[in-house]
Amino acid sequence: MFRRAWSTVETRTVARLPRGSAGESVVLAFAVAMYVIQELAITHLGRDDPDAILRRGLFFLTTCALVLVAFHFRRFAGAWLIGIGIVMNVLPMAAHGGLMPVAYDTVRESGILPHLSEADIGHQLPNSKDIVLEREDIHFYIFADRHTLTLPGYGTNIYSAGDFVLFAGLLVVVVEGALLLAGAGQ
Repeated sequence: MFRRAWSTVETRTVARLPRGSAGESVVLAFAVAMYVIQELAITHLGRDDPDAILRRGLFFLTTCALVLVAFHFRRFAGAWLIGIGIVMNVLPMAAHGGLMPVAYDTVRESGILPHLSEADIGHQLPNSKDIVLEREDIHFYIFADRHTLTLPGYGTNIYSAGDFVLFAGLLVVVVEGALLLAGAGQ
């Protein structure tokens, strides 16, 4: 009975998925371009004016564009999770001028930047979208970068709750894609 019920759910899910189109590819290419622009802005633009304004603006605008891409793919559960994760990240970033706040103590305890000092409070981390602040100065702390995690092959990093929702969304997208491919092969 479970197998039959799952088969019904699977059939309905796959039936809702599109069989592919050039338009969908363009939207996905746009999403990749937005991500590349974000990475280039973070790694190649300075942290001081006028680069800082351009860097923050590009990151914030491309993040909003990615929310629109997730909305475009709203028929997929994974897109909803990705969109929710992005919005969760945008809240503290919007409250801090386009930068993701991270508590000084969190960074120190993570061991990622052993030379970090109290003099770095109020400054953006190099090659990052994060700004180091005192815990009490962070708005929307629940959504800020505050969870340290070490991943094999990647190392230690500090993540937000929105990042974890985003990662879950990406996992669901992979499963939905596998269902789509399995349905196309039948």
